Amino acid sequence: MTQGPRWRLPAALLSISILLTSANAVAGSIPLMAAHFPTIPLSQIESLTTIPSLSVLIFVILSNPIAKRLGNKVTVLIGVFIVLLAGLMPTVVNSFWLILGSRFLLGAGIGLFNAQAYSLISSYYEGTQRQTMMGYEGSVNSLGNILMFLISSFLIGFGWRQVYLYYLIAIPIFILFWWGAPNDRHAANHPDDQSTPAAQLSLGQLLRGRLMIYALLVLFSMMIMQTVIVKISGLILTAGYGKIADGSIALAILGVANMIGGTLYGRIFKLIHRLILPIGLIIAAVALFALSYSQSLWLTYVLTMVAGLSTSLVGPYLFAGSAEIAGKGNETVASSILIVGINIGVFITPYALSGLGHLIGSDQPAPILAAVSVVLAAIGGLTFLLKEPA
Repeated sequence: MTQGPRWRLPAALLSISILLTSANAVAGSIPLMAAHFPTIPLSQIESLTTIPSLSVLIFVILSNPIAKRLGNKVTVLIGVFIVLLAGLMPTVVNSFWLILGSRFLLGAGIGLFNAQAYSLISSYYEGTQRQTMMGYEGSVNSLGNILMFLISSFLIGFGWRQVYLYYLIAIPIFILFWWGAPNDRHAANHPDDQSTPAAQLSLGQLLRGRLMIYALLVLFSMMIMQTVIVKISGLILTAGYGKIADGSIALAILGVANMIGGTLYGRIFKLIHRLILPIGLIIAAVALFALSYSQSLWLTYVLTMVAGLSTSLVGPYLFAGSAEIAGKGNETVASSILIVGINIGVFITPYALSGLGHLIGSDQPAPILAAVSVVLAAIGGLTFLLKEPA
């Protein structure tokens, strides 16, 4: 692990984060595919971007026993290879159902290395270095989103099949991870050879207490991000100070803010430590509340930037903290629990917003954002009671 350039290991570990949200890469091709497959209901065509989340959930849970048998490095490489094959399959097949199956397979590949994107950082880094690397992981994830939409926007001009060529990006990621990540297969197959054996905990043990609180917090923080993504364009339109294209710009600003926040996370953590969680949540709450009353485009952009910066501080803290709580040898299971929380948060957001709309008597973006900000502020206040993991 100490041989070779110092950047090789972090570059390898961070590179796989580029693929974590790659299921959304083909979202822009939905209208073209609907025209190409006129007999297929639009809802089923739209499911090409959502069905991977189902297989991600399944294989995130299966990834830990697979990694114990094959090793983390081999498991990640298999996952990236599956993403490459499944991602490119729609460029050559003509059956919609084969394309849908390839999307399910894509999610399976992502699920195999989703938890490892976080747990491997926890395995190779400790203390402040771990916190800093977690921040960089979030930054690379956001950078991957930006690159994904730029590349797919270019490819869509050549046709819907060509959009799937985006998944060629898995080739350099496969090579980089194969070259830069240590070979841990021997340790995986012979745990008794390790100088400090891991204290393996059951899923039930991990779900008790603080880790369950972290899973709920990451679930809720993901719901907040999805709420902003879903409501920002409608907020601008209903308030009458912009067009739908301005909402897309706001979302781009949100992505850039997440990337910047992830890059700065390590430095901020050194200054305020455990307070980074409540402060991040409360600043996001204030930004969302102000956003609900915004009457100008520039103010909306500024507040979106603030919301993105503050929420980007939450995820790295929770993932790093979950590894501390779970202990050595349980990092992948702990990360898997939080990733399940993230996927559940994304899935239930529309239903939660619908229920909140009924509760407050309005489904308009501004009242929804104001109500969410109040709940977020209350949760942020409660997290002041949480102590930093030992």
